[in-house]
Amino acid sequence: MNIFNYNTRALLGLGFGHFSIEIYASLLVPLYPVITSHLGINLAKISLIIALGHFIASMLQPYFGFISDKLRHRIFMVWGLVVGALFIPFSIKYNNVLFFTTCLLIGMLGNAFFHPQSSTLMKEFNKNNPKIARNMGIFLGLGTIGYALGPYIATYSVENWGLNNLIYLSLIGLVYAIFMYFYVPKMPEREIINKGKFFNILKEILKNKTCMILVFISTVKSLVSICFGTYVPFLLEKYGFALNHIGLIVTLFFISGGIASMTCSKFEKYLKTRGIIAFSMLGILPLCFIFLEFLGHNKVISVISLALIGYFILMSVGIILVQAQKAMPQYTGVISGAIQGVGWGLGALFLPLMGIIGQHFGVDKVMIIASFAAFLTGIFCLKSKSLNF
Repeated sequence: MNIFNYNTRALLGLGFGHFSIEIYASLLVPLYPVITSHLGINLAKISLIIALGHFIASMLQPYFGFISDKLRHRIFMVWGLVVGALFIPFSIKYNNVLFFTTCLLIGMLGNAFFHPQSSTLMKEFNKNNPKIARNMGIFLGLGTIGYALGPYIATYSVENWGLNNLIYLSLIGLVYAIFMYFYVPKMPEREIINKGKFFNILKEILKNKTCMILVFISTVKSLVSICFGTYVPFLLEKYGFALNHIGLIVTLFFISGGIASMTCSKFEKYLKTRGIIAFSMLGILPLCFIFLEFLGHNKVISVISLALIGYFILMSVGIILVQAQKAMPQYTGVISGAIQGVGWGLGALFLPLMGIIGQHFGVDKVMIIASFAAFLTGIFCLKSKSLNF
């Protein structure tokens, strides 16, 4: 394969841009127990801060997608990575809750800049390509693998250089942002179809039943992913896992999801689109029970089941995004923001409640509740007549 081919450059450049920005998105995940002690706050409060960041940044993604649909340049793609790379590592530089919250929110906004435009460009560069689902899966999968490596990079860095020196990791993202600017091809010539007003477009999307069901499914997937990503470190710490082991296990959880995103299109011809979405939801609950059951006395089985949960959570995300873009192709940026952003933001909205439940009843109960929600959604997918694909 010629790596200088126009479309291949787009796939590699955008894919590894997604990989880079997601490293920063998950950088603090295994450090939440450490940050909680560092800031002198409890589980419920850190959950509220994380939820606030996820919710505001994610809910703005459709609007950023609306703007990017009108743009003929790649400003969101490049500056999104710059902002995320700078502010997320810097958020824990000082022992101050307000400083942490402000920097975390700005860093998450950088992530929100990046996603709608990069997803739209992936669609533009794969126009009329029968392998668009595969390429979108690779793009999303590279992001998930980046998200997976973030926890390990963070724990390794903290153990060797200390919490306050995490800021030096910003250099990776800044260097790649410059490379991406020159490597990713310019935006292809296209007619700007999206000429309406943002809220009018939102009304159209709200009327599209297929899109709204896909946003709902994405929300449940996000809820499960956020709950496991946020609370697994607390649970592992309770069972005596060292910080570097926690980072490695969380990394394995998300790497498994990245592999799922890149490979799930191979199963689509056997299970069909609706079947693979439903299957990905139904398998989480039994795996959750296995994970919790064996955590105390067979850690190998427990970790393997956790990795499989990561696989099931993300095995249909690329397919969901492609189907949503097909449903309303004139608004790809807004749709991408709705699926990736609103779904994640609404999922994060439940995090404060989950934090309270975890604080009073244990984080294992949070994981069971989220997994049960996924199971019910899987049954809904099988019975829904609106998902006719």
